Formats: sequence, structure tokens, C-alpha cells
Amino acid sequence: MGHISRRVFLVALGTLLPGIMNEAAGATKTTKPAPTPKTKKPAPTSKPKTPTPSKSPTVSPKATPSPSKVIEGVAIAKSSDLAIRQTKLFFLKDSFGISTGYALTRTSRGVVMAFDSKCTHAGVPTLINGSQLKCPAHGSIFNPENGEVVRGPALEPLRSYKTIEANQEIRIVIS
Repeated sequence: MGHISRRVFLVALGTLLPGIMNEAAGATKTTKPAPTPKTKKPAPTSKPKTPTPSKSPTVSPKATPSPSKVIEGVAIAKSSDLAIRQTKLFFLKDSFGISTGYALTRTSRGVVMAFDSKCTHAGVPTLINGSQLKCPAHGSIFNPENGEVVRGPALEPLRSYKTIEANQEIRIVIS
């Protein structure tokens, strides 16, 4: 065992020593600071320019477009895609093209939340079974309105995401 630890020490020393030596050699060198470039002052103009009237039509303040409000989140579905008391799975692709499923449920209060469709027990995508989300691998059942476990073996609720319904679309905020 003594030979192995000596070998490990020597290998470590052999890999670290060149770096330490280069760092020590670099610390002894003196370098001159790089000269700062001098900026030129703009030449003064002899006569201030006056704007010339253009012949373009005048635009009234009402015609200028106002900046629109930015709605957070990513559009996942149209509002018309989800009827009241209905649960559906919708999919979004990330920047790598990988598709992730989200369960959306519309209640009388609107679209309550979005839930990751992957079972928290084994990571298998859940399926809609009647009015519940069921994992086909081990039979875990989740409530689609709050993501809570109805029946195990899963112990953790589904991961939830805030939803926003505006401009006839449902948006999911993934953070």
C-alpha cells in the first residue's frame, strides 16, 4: 500500500509542478502597462445646421402605434382548445427540439395551473384517464386541478407552472 500512495503523490506532483513553476516565473516578470489610446476632440462646426422642412405628410399622434404590453410566458394553446371541465395534454419543444408535455385543466375559475405530465415516481409521462392523470408504469394517479397525488406509489405532487390566459391564448410561465 505504501508504494501506491507514493506513486499517487509523485503523479500528482508531476502534474502540478509545471503549472506552479510557470506561475512563479510569470510573477517575476515586469510588464509595462499598455498605453491608453487618445481620443480626438470633434472639430467645432462654424455654422449650426437648421433642419429643412420635409415634404412628407404629417402624422397625427393617434396614428402612431403605442407600444404593446408584453405578456409573460410561452403560448401553449388557444383558449378555444380547452373547454370547461376538460383536461388536455399540450406539448412544447425546447431550444433543442425536445418535447415536454403539460397538463392543463379548465374549471369554472378558468385555467387553474399547468402541470408537468411526468410522474414524480418514475418520470414516465402520465395519460388522461377519465378526469385524472394516470402513470401507465406503476399506476400513480394525480388530480389534474391541483397536481396532488390521489394514489401512489408516487409521493410528490406534479410540478406546477403559472398560467396566463390573455388575447385568446393560454400561456405558461416556465421559470
